Amino acid sequence: MLMKERQELEVRSQQPTVLRVERTDISFHDLAGDRVRIQVRVHNADSHGSPPTLMRIESAPLGAFVPWRTLTRLIVPALESGESTTLSTEVRRPRPVAVGDFALVPPKRLLTAVNSPGEPARASGTGFVALLNRFRGRTARSSGSGVAGRVSLAPDLWDLLGRSQPYWAGNLNVFIGIHAVERHLAKALRVYSGRTNLAMFVVGDSGRRDAYAFELVGLASDWKACLYDVRNQRGLLVGPSHVPIAETKWVESDGSLIVVLATRPPADCQSGTLEVRVTRRSCGKTAIVEFDLDPTAQGTGCYSV
Repeated sequence: MLMKERQELEVRSQQPTVLRVERTDISFHDLAGDRVRIQVRVHNADSHGSPPTLMRIESAPLGAFVPWRTLTRLIVPALESGESTTLSTEVRRPRPVAVGDFALVPPKRLLTAVNSPGEPARASGTGFVALLNRFRGRTARSSGSGVAGRVSLAPDLWDLLGRSQPYWAGNLNVFIGIHAVERHLAKALRVYSGRTNLAMFVVGDSGRRDAYAFELVGLASDWKACLYDVRNQRGLLVGPSHVPIAETKWVESDGSLIVVLATRPPADCQSGTLEVRVTRRSCGKTAIVEFDLDPTAQGTGCYSV
């Protein structure tokens, strides 16, 4: 009987899913004890009900087209046509040893730390066994909670530079069936008004040749912003003598890039949001890296010069 039930669940799980997740349906915020709560809103857009479906969540350092690693799995319960639900899980935020100060660390050293294999995510009670257990009431969590146990997010770039922020900044990738939706976000990052503020993110995979085009979208007209390719510099600092990346022009790369975002808000600035849209030439896809910039945010925030 158990084998028959498991086979039926496997067949249902392999059917094409009609569940939808938008980029803004993915959210996360820090909790006490170096924990981060991830929430994903799922909507059944089909005219028929959907069966219980496995969802996989991956994480990566803040950036675009960087390698993912599996973080956890959740189970989307059966949904009626037009019905939505929000799933929630908690994961561990790692606290890596800093590789150096923002003003001094070479970009290649930061990339080495980012690309080094970290502690593997440990999952227990995942997959169809977890699905069966949930139907039998063997888990103490609600139907919208995680079942993966103690797992760890990808490292935060700010932690690697000794400037830890109150909020984890990074990428989350949500898979339902064959569909993937990503969110890349630096949340509530403090900026200093009237000064140049520096932040950074990673683009591309180590050892992969490709080209990328960049576009800045959404920032108020009285804010100044530009991007810099610092892969061949001795440090992450940029100044007036450096040439910014020309928007919508291809930047050739034989591996990962460290891109520095320089913003200069006005003296009386309010909070602002900025999207860096990164397009990869080989596939034509565009990833959006979001920066939520706020002069009243907690933490050390951007490196200011």
